[in-house]
Amino acid sequence: MAFKVLYHEDALADLEEIFEWSREKHPETTEQFADDLFDHIELLQALPYIGTPIKGHPQLRRLLHSPLYVYYRLDEHRGAIEILHFWHSSRKEPQF
Repeated sequence: MAFKVLYHEDALADLEEIFEWSREKHPETTEQFADDLFDHIELLQALPYIGTPIKGHPQLRRLLHSPLYVYYRLDEHRGAIEILHFWHSSRKEPQF
């Protein structure tokens, strides 16, 4: 069963900020990084459990696409994966 990937508005805001910064600092590689990131997220449709579970939150997981963590919620009943946040790995984990 292929899961549907949905993006929370917070995740979209994170992406906007990340890509804006990346275009400023690394204009020559931002597009390739974005393509690779979305290809990695697309894997979740077939392999929703590849992310690491978040302690204390059984439905939350995170997927490393260095240097970013992709935080997501898995809803097996709906067949959906909700992308919650994109978070730089050097930052403290977001509060859920």
